[in-house]
Amino acid sequence: MSAAAASGGPRICVIAHHDDPEEDAARAHLRARGARLHVVSPWRGEPTPDPCDFDGAMIMGGPQMVTDADSLPWMRDEQAFARGMLALGRPLLAICLGAQLLADALGARVGPHPEGRVALGFHPVVPTAEGAGLFPPGFMALSGNAQGFALPPGATLLARGEVWPNQAYAIGSALALQFHPEVTPAILEAWKRELADYFGRPGVSDPARLDADFARHDPALKAWLRALLERMFLRAHAPAPGPSGPAVSPSGT
Repeated sequence: MSAAAASGGPRICVIAHHDDPEEDAARAHLRARGARLHVVSPWRGEPTPDPCDFDGAMIMGGPQMVTDADSLPWMRDEQAFARGMLALGRPLLAICLGAQLLADALGARVGPHPEGRVALGFHPVVPTAEGAGLFPPGFMALSGNAQGFALPPGATLLARGEVWPNQAYAIGSALALQFHPEVTPAILEAWKRELADYFGRPGVSDPARLDADFARHDPALKAWLRALLERMFLRAHAPAPGPSGPAVSPSGT
């Protein structure tokens, strides 16, 4: 029996990598819709849980680098957790660092941009043929990345981007995103302080442009995120988010 069937809404594990100033939009929506969230921070020494205890999981972004994984044992524990979710066929949403950790766990290269570029700001996310049901025309998403990933063996590329060519992929029950749909205004303000050394580099918007683009593009991005979360985690017996599953058609169309 799943955690959701046993009592209340689905039990979702959220693996966090950063102390945000407030709950991100993904967690806030799931909590408001009755999901039972278990937030864990292995980077702070908290043990990585057993994937069997959850109906789904999210592995979030953070400032750490997958290229440091051999010196950070908790990253390898998180990768084992992600592989466990895939083996169980339970939905896994991996964002930024989470997507990179998953890619590395599945044998794909993760690392810095070959030209030394980073991304901070809103950029077009262009769907592949397989991702056309997931991303609407003109889709703009918030990036905040110093590393990117190659496509893991067996994964389906769903979207491409400007700075980082691989923006989204699906494999089994997992959907991985290079971009950040979950960021709130307070989190963005913290980013502007913490990533101040990014400003002035190619691919990086200045603070005023960040604010203007957030006001312009974030409402549609959050609507997209809420629909995705509904389909991946909150609809009963949701199928796996592969090319014909919920990650590709979050609105159910």
